[in-house]
Amino acid sequence: MNIIRRLFILIVLFISYGFAIVSACETQPDTIATRLWRQVNAFPQEKLYTQTDRAEYMCGDTIWMRHHVVDALTGMPSYASRYVYVELVNPMGSLVNRVMMRQDENGAIYGYMPTTTDMPSGQYMLRAYTRYMAGTTPDYLFQRPLHLLSPMRNSVKIIPALDGGTMRMTFVDPNTGKAIQNGSIKVTNAEGDVAFTGNTAKGVRIHTLDIGSKQQCLLVRVGNYEEFVPVVRQRIDLQLMPEGGHTVVGQRCRVAYKAVSQNGIGIDMKAVVIDGRGDTVAVSERTHRGMGMFYITPESDHSYKVMCTASDGCTATATLPKAELHVPSLSVAQNSGSIIVSILRPEGYIPQSPLWLVAHQGGVPLFTKQMNQSSVRFERSVFRDGIAHFVLVDNNFNIVSERLAFVWNGSGVYATANDVKTSEVGHGMRRVSISLPDTVNANCALSITDAEAVCADTLQDIVSTLLLSQELRGHVEQPAWYFADRGRTGQLDLLMLTQGWRRYDLSKVFSGKTYTTSAIPEKSMKISGKVTSNVTPRGRKGAVVTVSSNRGGIADAITTDNDGRFLFDNFEMTDSIGYMIMARSAKGSINTVLRIDSIQYPPIPHNMPLVCLDTNQCNNQDATLRNANNISKRLGCSTIFLPEINVISYYRQKNDYERLAKLNGVSITSETLQKEGNKNVLSFLKMYPSGLMYNSSKEWFFYHGIIPSFLIVDGTVWNSVVDVPKEFESSLYLAMNTVLMSMRVKDVLQIDIIKGPMVGTLSELAGYSAFSMDNSAIVITTKGTTRTLNNHVALVRPLGYQRPAAFYNPKFDAPEEYALRHTVYWNPTLRISNGKAIVQFMPNGAKKYRVTVEGVDRSGRLVHLEKETE
Repeated sequence: MNIIRRLFILIVLFISYGFAIVSACETQPDTIATRLWRQVNAFPQEKLYTQTDRAEYMCGDTIWMRHHVVDALTGMPSYASRYVYVELVNPMGSLVNRVMMRQDENGAIYGYMPTTTDMPSGQYMLRAYTRYMAGTTPDYLFQRPLHLLSPMRNSVKIIPALDGGTMRMTFVDPNTGKAIQNGSIKVTNAEGDVAFTGNTAKGVRIHTLDIGSKQQCLLVRVGNYEEFVPVVRQRIDLQLMPEGGHTVVGQRCRVAYKAVSQNGIGIDMKAVVIDGRGDTVAVSERTHRGMGMFYITPESDHSYKVMCTASDGCTATATLPKAELHVPSLSVAQNSGSIIVSILRPEGYIPQSPLWLVAHQGGVPLFTKQMNQSSVRFERSVFRDGIAHFVLVDNNFNIVSERLAFVWNGSGVYATANDVKTSEVGHGMRRVSISLPDTVNANCALSITDAEAVCADTLQDIVSTLLLSQELRGHVEQPAWYFADRGRTGQLDLLMLTQGWRRYDLSKVFSGKTYTTSAIPEKSMKISGKVTSNVTPRGRKGAVVTVSSNRGGIADAITTDNDGRFLFDNFEMTDSIGYMIMARSAKGSINTVLRIDSIQYPPIPHNMPLVCLDTNQCNNQDATLRNANNISKRLGCSTIFLPEINVISYYRQKNDYERLAKLNGVSITSETLQKEGNKNVLSFLKMYPSGLMYNSSKEWFFYHGIIPSFLIVDGTVWNSVVDVPKEFESSLYLAMNTVLMSMRVKDVLQIDIIKGPMVGTLSELAGYSAFSMDNSAIVITTKGTTRTLNNHVALVRPLGYQRPAAFYNPKFDAPEEYALRHTVYWNPTLRISNGKAIVQFMPNGAKKYRVTVEGVDRSGRLVHLEKETE
């Protein structure tokens, strides 16, 4: 990839010098252009876009996804990072789930995120990143808002409103519009309970001071229905952003403004500009997502106030900073064929030093020239699709003014609905044919959804993410909106006035600083740590550290370095796999302390920007009920709203392990275990009549004396000696022995001994031929933390890559519940070869289907095809 990057830079520089490039300081060998080139070559970066099968889900659905990782400079697919981490975060900033997905044999990264039916409704966030992104650009990881709807959403409608300084919530039946009677309500925030009331007919009133200024959502429970409800506030943040960074005296200047609420949603407002005499000098109508613009010719020593008014009467004011008398500013205008960059100089301005105009894309210099004229004209075709950054620099490399512009030629994007055709192929199947130019070779993902039940994703797509929002500083609300119509280029330019380029500090690069990173793309899993003594935290050199894993028969040993550090790498395993690490001193003593490095993940933002979805077109109650019925069929139950629940007795529900143990085996409860005191689990099981025999020569448990027992601790399978090479058996038996010997009985909540064919139904043993009369499993559930008796032993379960799972695509007869699905077909590895691709799918009886194809071809051109078809 480094060779490709350098070749790309050289080609761009060659073209740039061919039309305009000039040395920034001809008397200095280290020019601005050279420094920019050095920076992009020294600090490669990644960008990522996560494509999901749809934008909205019912709680209990599976979120299917495909990750498109590209080089930030060239836009070409990047295969440097082997893994992508995906997190589902609730509106209060709490992690719901985290999974790790790895490349397949063709370099594609895809997988799924499960959800559960008991999750509250609300706007969640899907965050995706590589380790390299987290180490180089941690503030700019990919984020996608997702709406998750409870299957009981048709039973309760929560209506929040603001009444002075009080937030009021009412609760109605959406089918009748009447207030819900006799329903218990509980309202909580991230820190604890906020308010309680016992009658839904009266609703809830909470003073905003009691909620807290940083709280954006409340968790509201009505009976057995839960929903994250955004906090309604009055405060509006109004920002003024003059083009180029400031206005100049005597020149007609453009000023953008942006009004947002405390939850980050733009509020459309009309602006009136009044000078110090009380005269109106400019007016702006409402535009898009709280952004507007007006022109003003400021006078020296005059003050100007901007007063904004929303449609509901809310107001906000701000004062325009004084116009500059001695500093020029940049102004950019575009037409169909060119980009004109002008320098607005204040009246009577006398330059103190030469000024240099720099134009770059993604850090690659395209134009560097001393500016003596008032404007420069660029052909649009010179620029790639994406953001161009124009910077005015003085002779001391200080940035005087800067301006972003979005260049949209469409040459790097394939987005024509006519390139997608559907047809009947017989046997109830339908065909989707994709026809692009024969130069296109891309690895894409294809989603086919019920168009009447699933809303089109109007928030973001691969084009708006990789070309726009991944290049800008700050939150971009609904980025895909700007590309839905070519007539929205004016609003897109307005967005450029209100955002900033985010890759690195250009002023420091101009001055000669080069940003570098010690992070490297992740190629394998790692376990690292340090070995010390019992009396000092100093590392022990030459200590022997061994690792053994449950599946695949991994067994390895290394010695620590001068600081007592060790590192195991160049391995990878699926999730829920445990590793046992043991340390001995160089002389073989176990009087050591093993310290395992904790795995660090990027901090989760607690103030997620909210988004507004236009869901009236397809998010109807019939679609919600249909999806709820689908979930009910899968679970073999139904979803019923209970306005109020009275529990008259306590019932301890059996877990899955206990149910299986009751069929064939034994369950050992915490009451029994507590009587054993500080005994280790191995000693306890040797004496307990569980039906398993302990083989003293192999030092492990067997059922019927044939197949060794599986060991599962807190969902982690600690052994797979059924199918490992003979040479690894003894080390794995020793590892399992050590696991049980290192655990206290009093730290265990329950032990379930499962025997016979029931072992094969355990999800943890998926992929094993575990359906046998001679199988057995020792399943241990701890009280939350697995402590060990020995400091030289550690039980580690790092996050492994997700086990692959296939989306169900019937070929002939489909089951009845298939007709209830909203995603009809999902293919994360669609290959477009020489511009052509064909797939077949079984329709589910919907009236309209939405076909969406997204991906990146080998040359970095983007593919975004979307079409509705019957």
